[in-house]
Amino acid sequence: MLDYLATQPLLTLVLILALGLALGKIRILGISLGAAAVLFVALGLSTLNPDLQLPPLLYQLGLALFVYAIGLEAGGDFFAQFKSRGWKLNVFLALLLVFLSGVAIVVVRALGLDHEIGAGMFAGSLTSTPGMAAMVNMLNSSDPAQSSQPVVGYSLAYPGAVIGSIVVAAVGAKLLKVNHHRDAKSEGMILDPLMWEAVRLRPGIDGTVGDLRDITGQQIIASRVIHGDTDHQLALSEHPLEEGMILVLNGTAEALEAAIDILGEKVHVTLDSNFLRYTRVTVSNKAVVGRTIEELNTASKGFLIVRARRGDRDEVPLPTDVVHYSDRLRVVTTHDRLPEVRKFLGDSERSLADVDLLPFFIGLFLGLFIGIIPIPLPGGNVLTLGFGGGPIVAGLVLGALERTSSVRWQIPYHANRTISTLGLSLFLAGVGTKAGVGFRDALTDPSSFKVIGAGLIISLLNAVISAAICMPLLKLKWDEAMGVAAGMTTNPAVISYINGQSGTELATRGYATVYPTAMIGKIIACQVVLILLL
Repeated sequence: MLDYLATQPLLTLVLILALGLALGKIRILGISLGAAAVLFVALGLSTLNPDLQLPPLLYQLGLALFVYAIGLEAGGDFFAQFKSRGWKLNVFLALLLVFLSGVAIVVVRALGLDHEIGAGMFAGSLTSTPGMAAMVNMLNSSDPAQSSQPVVGYSLAYPGAVIGSIVVAAVGAKLLKVNHHRDAKSEGMILDPLMWEAVRLRPGIDGTVGDLRDITGQQIIASRVIHGDTDHQLALSEHPLEEGMILVLNGTAEALEAAIDILGEKVHVTLDSNFLRYTRVTVSNKAVVGRTIEELNTASKGFLIVRARRGDRDEVPLPTDVVHYSDRLRVVTTHDRLPEVRKFLGDSERSLADVDLLPFFIGLFLGLFIGIIPIPLPGGNVLTLGFGGGPIVAGLVLGALERTSSVRWQIPYHANRTISTLGLSLFLAGVGTKAGVGFRDALTDPSSFKVIGAGLIISLLNAVISAAICMPLLKLKWDEAMGVAAGMTTNPAVISYINGQSGTELATRGYATVYPTAMIGKIIACQVVLILLL
């Protein structure tokens, strides 16, 4: 059977993907490998039959798709966070990466490890798939016979990297008696449910509806102006505030209470749908995607956006918030304008499924071009960002831009996740079959335990140092510090476990803030480590 599969690469590819993704769903102690299990299925099959190989172009394309999609998704948040607190975390991460690179070089030489396997161990200790790919690419051009060795070291160190990070996160939370919910709430990561209240304005409140946030200092938005019992109007931003006016406000209970204390007195009203209609509309119209709510000027089209549901969380939108594909917006409008509102925003699942891939591949081409630009190093060496680093740089920039004139770089959330998972799976299947011979030899070599141990040391150092520095110096809570450590690994299994353990998204904030820098930095660091070891 294995001999037959060696002659059928397409059949082999699909089998590896199916078995790997199925294995990745199995949870042991709350941990699952996800798409990473594809690597171990590919390794296992190629270890049994070294002739079972997949073309190099396959893993190159897969990795490029994966990192470019990640860059598109993370770009906006990365640059937004970078301006405030993000730069501090990223400087810390860069220094930590330099330190861990030095540790890796010392450990490899002290233990007498094969240099190519040792370099792969470093990539595996931080689960840097693109970094390992960059080393494979370097060796392909200089020493093809050794190009599979980094994959062996990576595969041996990878499990310990995942387990080590998770053990530190779990044990540390127990020892420090971390209150995950309280920490997340104090950091503004847990929002109270949104609700509405009506307020009758007291004398002396001057300005317009658009000034309510500045007047109250609260994150609220007005949806209706009510005169008497029957006159319900949209609360347009230019509407002047008057004594006795009744406004319907949206926000959290705490924000509404504070705002009403300033504005006047709470009153009971009935939001009769005969006057105005509340409804959810999903954004699918490419003409509005990438524009701010202020730019859309929805009031001129007869509706207001009073809530935005992104992911699993409702938020009161700001005028500067950018509208994305798949956003679920709660709008207020009249009955007769509702069809126009739906048409303007899209509200079409079919449109979301018909993804325009032309901008995606234009951006991917730009990323691949960036990846081949040589970066000179002292001693006559050069490194490149490669087909892993170039696309993520392009993805980050284009993801932050959202759109350039009529070109919309973003793609719907679900499409992005599908492409990134497919790309990662293709890469792991291709590179896994490449390392079969070397992995089989490593399994029978006692020195492999040195590789596993060295990788575990580096993984534990990453998590422990992240907590030891980020908590006292950068004032992070435990979960966010562990999110930074997980961001260094760029491993979804690690952050998934931490989120499951904490029940909050606080770790995700640290993870997302440093993820792009970690992804790019490890690609460069892995190549530098390999060059210094050779």
